[in-house]
Amino acid sequence: MALLAADHLDGSGLIQRLRQLRRLEGVATCSAMLHLLTHLELPEDEAEQLLVELNSHRSEVGATLGRDPGLPVAAVDYLSNVRGLLRNPTIVELDELETTERSAVTDSLTGLHNRRYFDSALDIETRRSMRYGLGLSLLLLDLDLFKPINDLHGHRLGDLVLARVGGLLRRAVRDADVACRFGGEEFAVILPETGRLGAFSLGERVRLLVQKAFEEPFEGLAIELSVSGGVATFPRDGETAEMLVERADRAMYLAKKEGRNRIVLYHSERRRFVRFPVRSNARVWLRAGGSSGIEMRPINLSRSGALLSTTGPTRTEGTVELKLRMREREWVVSGKVVRSGRRSLAVRFDRPLPEDCFEGHVRRSVAPRAARS
Repeated sequence: MALLAADHLDGSGLIQRLRQLRRLEGVATCSAMLHLLTHLELPEDEAEQLLVELNSHRSEVGATLGRDPGLPVAAVDYLSNVRGLLRNPTIVELDELETTERSAVTDSLTGLHNRRYFDSALDIETRRSMRYGLGLSLLLLDLDLFKPINDLHGHRLGDLVLARVGGLLRRAVRDADVACRFGGEEFAVILPETGRLGAFSLGERVRLLVQKAFEEPFEGLAIELSVSGGVATFPRDGETAEMLVERADRAMYLAKKEGRNRIVLYHSERRRFVRFPVRSNARVWLRAGGSSGIEMRPINLSRSGALLSTTGPTRTEGTVELKLRMREREWVVSGKVVRSGRRSLAVRFDRPLPEDCFEGHVRRSVAPRAARS
């Protein structure tokens, strides 16, 4: 849209710029430009050839008139009078066209992108991720117990709740992220160049924002509202856009099943909970029997257990207690030693560790920036 609005590039310069963007972004830039200019749908190679012809015609008309007619005028003349591809072209101001195009891909209630835009954007991002080896994650969110709000208070209040959540989601994401209303009370966020723990971090941020936003009466009514979510990462969890959606949806279903108001990472390992490598500066304190606690370095961590590094052989066995500390928060969990090695100790927890503990302790690829005010 910006290239077309500026119209400051000559024919060869425009084509060269479109080819450069295609290499960088991995998208059909010539097809997109032609669609914006004429609403014709052509494959990328045919669209590029037609744009070359349009610019050649633009030069010929300019030589005859003694001035540059511009690409839009040259396109209307060439496609109508020379090629006959347009029969009754309509003249529309570019800003008005942009508004119309935006409304076609925007959910009017929440102000987020709609499902149509989501499908297109996810397809583009998976292809870009595959081409350049970049990270990509998908976060699916579903409002908990939303149906009773509609049933008890009517659809008007339900719509206001959805609009409020949409606003919270817009505040939480980065400019590069694609936040959408997936359908009904479901939302989705496409997270380019983001690993699974970065996506989990965003999911937790949104979950807490929603929880806090509805702690006070909303529209004069006490409403209990929370959100559950699932995270899947490309291509580890799914090698196509469809598989990625299915895996994120499966993780979201598990979040609902485990009690709602939580974010769950999809995992396909046989063990119940996925295991993550731990930050090099992470430390835990292990207490066995009457000991005051021994500082150890965790090697990996899951919700069900931990593998700890020891400085030498250890005879610790039976029931132990682990304390994990990060910033001002502290988690204490009891468990049993299931394996003692020369330089490692494996502990199985008696109860699952909260997933929010992972944000500070495990390594992640790319984390979303802090929410904008």
